[in-house]
Amino acid sequence: MAPQPEPSNQSSQSVENKEVFRFIYKNREYDVTEYVPKHPAGKSFFDKMKDEKQDFTEYFRCLHSKRALKILKSQKVVNSNLKESEESKQYTHIKKQVKNLFEPDWTIELLLFIGLSLGLYLGVTSEWYIAIPTIALTQIVAGWQGHSTNHNRNPLLYKLSIPYGIIHGFSTDWWQFKHNNHHIFTNRIGKDDDINHQYQMWQYGFLYLKWKFDSFLFSYNKIDIIFIFIHQLIVFQQKIWIYVIAQYIAGFFSACILIGNHEREYKFFNKIDKPFIEHQIITSRNYDWTDWLSNLLMGGMQFQTEHHLFPQIPFYRLPYAAKIINRELNKFGYKIHVGKIL
Repeated sequence: MAPQPEPSNQSSQSVENKEVFRFIYKNREYDVTEYVPKHPAGKSFFDKMKDEKQDFTEYFRCLHSKRALKILKSQKVVNSNLKESEESKQYTHIKKQVKNLFEPDWTIELLLFIGLSLGLYLGVTSEWYIAIPTIALTQIVAGWQGHSTNHNRNPLLYKLSIPYGIIHGFSTDWWQFKHNNHHIFTNRIGKDDDINHQYQMWQYGFLYLKWKFDSFLFSYNKIDIIFIFIHQLIVFQQKIWIYVIAQYIAGFFSACILIGNHEREYKFFNKIDKPFIEHQIITSRNYDWTDWLSNLLMGGMQFQTEHHLFPQIPFYRLPYAAKIINRELNKFGYKIHVGKIL
Protein backbone atom coordinates (compact mmCIF):
# COMPACT_ATOMS: atom_id res chain seq x y z
CA MET A 1 0.00 0.00 0.00
CA ALA A 2 1.07 3.63 -0.45
CA PRO A 3 2.51 5.51 2.59
CA GLN A 4 -0.02 6.91 5.02
CA PRO A 5 0.65 10.67 5.23
CA GLU A 6 -0.48 12.98 7.96
CA PRO A 7 -3.06 14.05 8.79
CA SER A 8 -4.86 10.72 9.08
CA ASN A 9 -8.13 10.28 7.26
CA GLN A 10 -9.85 9.13 10.45
CA SER A 11 -12.53 11.80 10.78
CA SER A 12 -9.95 14.58 10.56
CA GLN A 13 -11.32 18.01 11.45
CA SER A 14 -10.47 21.46 10.14
CA VAL A 15 -10.16 24.62 12.19
CA GLU A 16 -13.87 25.23 11.64
CA ASN A 17 -14.56 21.71 12.97
CA LYS A 18 -15.54 20.63 9.46
CA GLU A 19 -15.09 16.97 8.60
CA VAL A 20 -12.42 16.40 5.95
CA PHE A 21 -12.31 13.52 3.48
CA ARG A 22 -8.97 12.70 1.89
CA PHE A 23 -8.07 9.69 -0.23
CA ILE A 24 -5.07 8.47 -2.19
CA TYR A 25 -5.34 7.72 -5.90
CA LYS A 26 -2.12 6.26 -7.31
CA ASN A 27 0.59 8.72 -6.23
CA ARG A 28 -1.54 11.66 -5.10
CA GLU A 29 -3.71 12.46 -2.13
CA TYR A 30 -6.92 14.36 -2.90
CA ASP A 31 -9.16 16.35 -0.63
CA VAL A 32 -12.66 15.44 -1.86
CA THR A 33 -14.55 17.15 0.97
CA GLU A 34 -16.28 19.67 -1.28
CA TYR A 35 -17.47 16.95 -3.67
CA VAL A 36 -18.92 14.63 -1.02
CA PRO A 37 -22.45 16.18 -1.04
CA LYS A 38 -22.58 15.82 -4.85
CA HIS A 39 -21.54 12.17 -4.99
CA PRO A 40 -24.39 9.81 -6.04
CA ALA A 41 -23.82 7.57 -3.00
CA GLY A 42 -23.83 10.51 -0.61
CA LYS A 43 -21.85 11.11 2.55
CA SER A 44 -22.73 7.69 3.97
CA PHE A 45 -20.36 6.01 1.51
CA PHE A 46 -17.44 8.26 2.48
CA ASP A 47 -18.14 7.67 6.15
CA LYS A 48 -17.83 3.93 5.50
CA MET A 49 -14.76 4.25 3.31
CA LYS A 50 -12.66 6.52 5.51
CA ASP A 51 -12.52 3.86 8.21
CA GLU A 52 -11.40 1.18 5.76
CA LYS A 53 -8.97 2.54 3.20
CA GLN A 54 -7.02 5.70 2.59
CA ASP A 55 -5.60 4.42 -0.69
CA PHE A 56 -8.74 3.68 -2.73
CA THR A 57 -7.04 3.49 -6.14
CA GLU A 58 -8.27 0.09 -7.37
CA TYR A 59 -11.66 0.40 -5.69
CA PHE A 60 -12.20 3.59 -7.65
CA ARG A 61 -10.79 2.32 -10.94
CA CYS A 62 -12.80 -0.88 -11.11
CA LEU A 63 -16.19 0.84 -10.88
CA HIS A 64 -15.87 4.38 -12.22
CA SER A 65 -15.97 5.97 -15.66
CA LYS A 66 -13.47 8.29 -17.33
CA ARG A 67 -15.79 11.18 -16.47
CA ALA A 68 -15.63 10.25 -12.78
CA LEU A 69 -11.84 10.15 -12.97
CA LYS A 70 -11.82 13.68 -14.39
CA ILE A 71 -13.94 14.83 -11.47
CA LEU A 72 -11.55 13.21 -9.00
CA LYS A 73 -8.51 14.79 -10.63
CA SER A 74 -10.20 18.20 -10.47
CA GLN A 75 -10.27 18.03 -6.67
CA LYS A 76 -7.66 19.68 -4.50
CA VAL A 77 -4.32 17.85 -4.35
CA VAL A 78 -2.85 17.95 -0.84
CA ASN A 79 0.11 15.63 -1.45
CA SER A 80 1.64 14.84 -4.84
CA ASN A 81 4.84 13.15 -3.68
CA LEU A 82 3.54 9.71 -2.79
CA LYS A 83 4.80 6.41 -4.15
CA GLU A 84 2.25 4.34 -6.05
CA SER A 85 1.74 0.95 -4.38
CA GLU A 86 2.99 -2.25 -5.97
CA GLU A 87 -0.57 -3.63 -5.90
CA SER A 88 -1.72 -0.65 -7.95
CA LYS A 89 0.99 -1.29 -10.52
CA GLN A 90 -0.03 -4.95 -10.71
CA TYR A 91 -3.65 -4.00 -11.28
CA THR A 92 -2.64 -1.54 -14.00
CA HIS A 93 -0.66 -4.27 -15.76
CA ILE A 94 -3.57 -6.74 -15.71
CA LYS A 95 -6.10 -4.10 -16.74
CA LYS A 96 -4.08 -3.25 -19.84
CA GLN A 97 -4.39 -6.89 -20.97
CA VAL A 98 -8.22 -6.85 -20.84
CA LYS A 99 -9.03 -3.19 -21.46
CA ASN A 100 -10.30 -3.92 -24.98
CA LEU A 101 -12.93 -6.29 -23.50
CA PHE A 102 -14.70 -3.53 -21.58
CA GLU A 103 -16.71 -2.34 -24.56
CA PRO A 104 -20.05 -4.02 -25.33
CA ASP A 105 -20.65 -6.21 -28.36
CA TRP A 106 -23.68 -4.46 -29.85
CA THR A 107 -24.79 -7.51 -31.83
CA ILE A 108 -25.00 -9.57 -28.63
CA GLU A 109 -26.63 -6.68 -26.77
CA LEU A 110 -29.31 -6.37 -29.46
CA LEU A 111 -29.96 -10.13 -29.55
CA LEU A 112 -30.27 -10.21 -25.75
CA PHE A 113 -32.72 -7.30 -25.76
CA ILE A 114 -34.88 -8.83 -28.51
CA GLY A 115 -34.76 -12.30 -26.98
CA LEU A 116 -35.67 -11.11 -23.50
CA SER A 117 -38.46 -8.89 -24.83
CA LEU A 118 -39.93 -11.86 -26.71
CA GLY A 119 -39.52 -14.01 -23.62
CA LEU A 120 -41.49 -11.53 -21.54
CA TYR A 121 -44.22 -11.36 -24.18
CA LEU A 122 -44.45 -15.15 -24.48
CA GLY A 123 -44.52 -15.49 -20.72
CA VAL A 124 -47.57 -13.26 -20.27
CA THR A 125 -49.54 -14.58 -23.25
CA SER A 126 -49.10 -18.37 -22.89
CA GLU A 127 -50.69 -21.15 -20.89
CA TRP A 128 -49.17 -21.97 -17.52
CA TYR A 129 -46.98 -24.88 -18.72
CA ILE A 130 -45.19 -22.55 -21.16
CA ALA A 131 -45.52 -19.36 -19.15
CA ILE A 132 -43.88 -20.56 -15.93
CA PRO A 133 -40.56 -21.75 -17.42
CA THR A 134 -40.50 -18.85 -19.89
CA ILE A 135 -41.05 -16.16 -17.25
CA ALA A 136 -38.52 -17.82 -14.93
CA LEU A 137 -35.86 -18.10 -17.64
CA THR A 138 -36.47 -14.55 -18.86
CA GLN A 139 -36.22 -13.19 -15.32
CA ILE A 140 -32.97 -15.04 -14.65
CA VAL A 141 -31.20 -13.89 -17.83
CA ALA A 142 -32.69 -10.36 -17.67
CA GLY A 143 -31.47 -10.05 -14.09
CA TRP A 144 -27.91 -10.97 -15.07
CA GLN A 145 -28.04 -8.72 -18.12
CA GLY A 146 -29.27 -5.83 -15.97
CA HIS A 147 -26.38 -6.50 -13.59
CA SER A 148 -23.94 -6.42 -16.51
CA THR A 149 -25.28 -3.26 -18.18
CA ASN A 150 -25.39 -1.38 -14.88
CA HIS A 151 -21.72 -2.09 -14.31
CA ASN A 152 -20.60 -1.06 -17.77
CA ARG A 153 -19.49 2.54 -18.25
CA ASN A 154 -20.11 2.80 -21.98
CA PRO A 155 -22.29 5.96 -22.03
CA LEU A 156 -24.96 4.56 -24.37
CA LEU A 157 -25.24 1.15 -22.73
CA TYR A 158 -25.33 2.76 -19.31
CA LYS A 159 -28.29 4.90 -20.37
CA LEU A 160 -30.08 1.87 -21.83
CA SER A 161 -29.74 0.08 -18.50
CA ILE A 162 -32.52 2.26 -17.04
CA PRO A 163 -35.34 1.28 -19.46
CA TYR A 164 -34.19 -2.33 -19.10
CA GLY A 165 -36.29 -2.12 -15.94
CA ILE A 166 -39.32 -2.79 -18.16
CA ILE A 167 -38.01 -6.34 -18.64
CA HIS A 168 -36.46 -7.24 -15.27
CA GLY A 169 -38.49 -4.93 -13.01
CA PHE A 170 -35.61 -3.46 -10.97
CA SER A 171 -34.54 0.11 -10.29
CA THR A 172 -31.12 1.10 -11.62
CA ASP A 173 -30.65 3.70 -8.89
CA TRP A 174 -31.55 1.23 -6.15
CA TRP A 175 -29.24 -1.38 -7.62
CA GLN A 176 -26.30 1.02 -8.01
CA PHE A 177 -26.49 2.17 -4.42
CA LYS A 178 -26.84 -1.34 -3.01
CA HIS A 179 -24.53 -3.30 -5.28
CA ASN A 180 -21.59 -0.92 -5.59
CA ASN A 181 -21.26 -0.99 -1.82
CA HIS A 182 -20.95 -4.77 -2.09
CA HIS A 183 -18.13 -4.46 -4.62
CA ILE A 184 -16.15 -2.05 -2.45
CA PHE A 185 -16.83 -3.58 0.96
CA THR A 186 -16.94 -7.19 -0.21
CA ASN A 187 -17.52 -9.53 2.76
CA ARG A 188 -16.97 -6.75 5.30
CA ILE A 189 -19.44 -7.54 8.06
CA GLY A 190 -21.63 -4.54 8.81
CA LYS A 191 -20.94 -2.79 5.50
CA ASP A 192 -21.63 -5.38 2.79
CA ASP A 193 -25.40 -5.84 2.81
CA ASP A 194 -25.22 -8.66 0.22
CA ILE A 195 -23.78 -11.21 2.66
CA ASN A 196 -24.31 -12.80 6.05
CA HIS A 197 -28.04 -13.31 5.66
CA GLN A 198 -29.80 -15.78 7.93
CA TYR A 199 -32.33 -16.92 5.35
CA GLN A 200 -33.58 -20.50 5.26
CA MET A 201 -33.25 -22.21 1.87
CA TRP A 202 -37.01 -22.14 1.27
CA GLN A 203 -36.81 -18.34 1.44
CA TYR A 204 -34.31 -18.12 -1.44
CA GLY A 205 -37.13 -18.14 -3.97
CA PHE A 206 -38.40 -14.75 -2.81
CA LEU A 207 -35.19 -13.01 -3.95
CA TYR A 208 -36.53 -11.31 -7.07
CA LEU A 209 -39.91 -10.49 -5.54
CA LYS A 210 -38.13 -8.78 -2.63
CA TRP A 211 -35.80 -6.90 -4.96
CA LYS A 212 -38.77 -5.63 -6.97
CA PHE A 213 -40.49 -4.48 -3.80
CA ASP A 214 -37.30 -2.75 -2.60
CA SER A 215 -36.88 -1.13 -6.03
CA PHE A 216 -40.40 0.26 -5.85
CA LEU A 217 -39.86 1.75 -2.37
CA PHE A 218 -36.50 3.26 -3.34
CA SER A 219 -37.64 4.74 -6.67
CA TYR A 220 -41.11 6.12 -5.98
CA ASN A 221 -39.80 9.65 -6.72
CA LYS A 222 -37.32 8.76 -9.50
CA ILE A 223 -37.62 8.15 -13.24
CA ASP A 224 -37.01 4.44 -12.64
CA ILE A 225 -40.51 4.12 -11.23
CA ILE A 226 -41.96 4.65 -14.71
CA PHE A 227 -40.22 1.56 -16.08
CA ILE A 228 -41.01 -0.49 -12.97
CA PHE A 229 -44.66 0.47 -13.32
CA ILE A 230 -44.70 -0.52 -17.02
CA HIS A 231 -43.10 -3.85 -16.06
CA GLN A 232 -45.87 -4.51 -13.54
CA LEU A 233 -48.57 -3.61 -16.07
CA ILE A 234 -47.10 -6.14 -18.50
CA VAL A 235 -46.51 -9.06 -16.12
CA PHE A 236 -49.92 -8.83 -14.52
CA GLN A 237 -51.53 -9.56 -17.86
CA GLN A 238 -50.70 -13.09 -16.77
CA LYS A 239 -52.44 -14.87 -13.87
CA ILE A 240 -50.86 -13.86 -10.57
CA TRP A 241 -50.24 -17.42 -9.36
CA ILE A 242 -48.35 -18.24 -12.56
CA TYR A 243 -46.19 -15.12 -12.22
CA VAL A 244 -45.42 -15.75 -8.54
CA ILE A 245 -44.44 -19.40 -9.10
CA ALA A 246 -42.16 -18.40 -12.00
CA GLN A 247 -40.54 -15.66 -9.92
CA TYR A 248 -40.01 -18.09 -7.05
CA ILE A 249 -38.23 -20.56 -9.33
CA ALA A 250 -36.05 -17.82 -10.82
CA GLY A 251 -35.28 -16.35 -7.42
CA PHE A 252 -34.32 -19.70 -5.93
CA PHE A 253 -31.94 -20.49 -8.78
CA SER A 254 -30.21 -17.10 -8.74
CA ALA A 255 -30.00 -16.94 -4.94
CA CYS A 256 -28.14 -20.26 -4.86
CA ILE A 257 -25.62 -18.90 -7.37
CA LEU A 258 -25.09 -15.64 -5.50
CA ILE A 259 -24.90 -17.10 -2.01
CA GLY A 260 -22.32 -19.62 -3.12
CA ASN A 261 -20.14 -16.84 -4.54
CA HIS A 262 -19.37 -15.19 -1.20
CA GLU A 263 -21.10 -16.56 1.90
CA ARG A 264 -18.58 -19.32 2.67
CA GLU A 265 -15.48 -17.29 1.80
CA TYR A 266 -13.24 -15.13 3.99
CA LYS A 267 -14.97 -12.36 5.95
CA PHE A 268 -13.66 -9.15 7.51
CA PHE A 269 -15.16 -8.42 10.92
CA ASN A 270 -13.24 -5.26 11.79
CA LYS A 271 -11.38 -3.71 8.87
CA ILE A 272 -10.40 -4.67 5.32
CA ASP A 273 -6.68 -5.12 5.90
CA LYS A 274 -5.80 -6.64 2.53
CA PRO A 275 -4.90 -4.85 -0.73
CA PHE A 276 -7.57 -4.83 -3.42
CA ILE A 277 -6.56 -7.83 -5.54
CA GLU A 278 -6.08 -10.12 -2.54
CA HIS A 279 -9.29 -8.76 -0.98
CA GLN A 280 -11.36 -9.77 -4.00
CA ILE A 281 -9.69 -13.17 -4.42
CA ILE A 282 -10.10 -14.38 -0.82
CA THR A 283 -13.72 -13.22 -0.56
CA SER A 284 -14.98 -14.70 -3.86
CA ARG A 285 -15.63 -18.20 -5.18
CA ASN A 286 -15.70 -19.27 -8.82
CA TYR A 287 -17.56 -22.28 -10.22
CA ASP A 288 -16.27 -24.86 -12.66
CA TRP A 289 -19.14 -24.33 -15.12
CA THR A 290 -17.63 -22.51 -18.09
CA ASP A 291 -19.70 -23.52 -21.13
CA TRP A 292 -21.79 -20.90 -22.96
CA LEU A 293 -25.14 -22.09 -21.57
CA SER A 294 -23.89 -21.95 -17.98
CA ASN A 295 -22.53 -18.48 -18.67
CA LEU A 296 -25.95 -17.35 -19.91
CA LEU A 297 -27.84 -18.87 -16.98
CA MET A 298 -25.32 -17.71 -14.36
CA GLY A 299 -24.61 -14.34 -15.92
CA GLY A 300 -20.87 -14.82 -15.62
CA MET A 301 -21.07 -15.39 -11.86
CA GLN A 302 -19.02 -18.56 -12.27
CA PHE A 303 -16.22 -16.05 -12.94
CA GLN A 304 -17.06 -14.08 -9.83
CA THR A 305 -13.47 -13.20 -8.90
CA GLU A 306 -12.65 -11.87 -12.36
CA HIS A 307 -15.94 -9.97 -12.28
CA HIS A 308 -15.03 -8.35 -8.96
CA LEU A 309 -11.63 -7.35 -10.27
CA PHE A 310 -13.04 -5.90 -13.51
CA PRO A 311 -16.83 -5.47 -13.14
CA GLN A 312 -17.10 -3.36 -16.29
CA ILE A 313 -16.46 -6.37 -18.53
CA PRO A 314 -19.81 -7.59 -20.00
CA PHE A 315 -20.74 -11.04 -18.71
CA TYR A 316 -20.56 -12.65 -22.16
CA ARG A 317 -16.89 -11.62 -22.48
CA LEU A 318 -15.88 -13.10 -19.11
CA PRO A 319 -15.00 -16.64 -20.33
CA TYR A 320 -12.30 -15.20 -22.59
CA ALA A 321 -11.28 -12.46 -20.15
CA ALA A 322 -10.89 -15.02 -17.36
CA LYS A 323 -8.14 -16.85 -19.22
CA ILE A 324 -6.13 -13.64 -19.56
CA ILE A 325 -6.77 -12.47 -16.01
CA ASN A 326 -5.79 -15.83 -14.51
CA ARG A 327 -2.63 -15.95 -16.59
CA GLU A 328 -1.55 -12.53 -15.36
CA LEU A 329 -2.58 -13.18 -11.74
CA ASN A 330 -0.42 -16.30 -11.71
CA LYS A 331 2.60 -14.17 -12.64
CA PHE A 332 2.12 -12.26 -9.38
CA GLY A 333 1.54 -15.38 -7.29
CA TYR A 334 -2.26 -15.14 -7.01
CA LYS A 335 -4.62 -18.10 -7.41
CA ILE A 336 -8.39 -17.90 -7.78
CA HIS A 337 -10.55 -20.22 -5.68
CA VAL A 338 -12.90 -22.55 -7.58
CA GLY A 339 -15.52 -24.43 -5.55
CA LYS A 340 -19.01 -25.90 -5.48
CA ILE A 341 -22.19 -23.84 -5.73
CA LEU A 342 -23.71 -25.33 -2.58
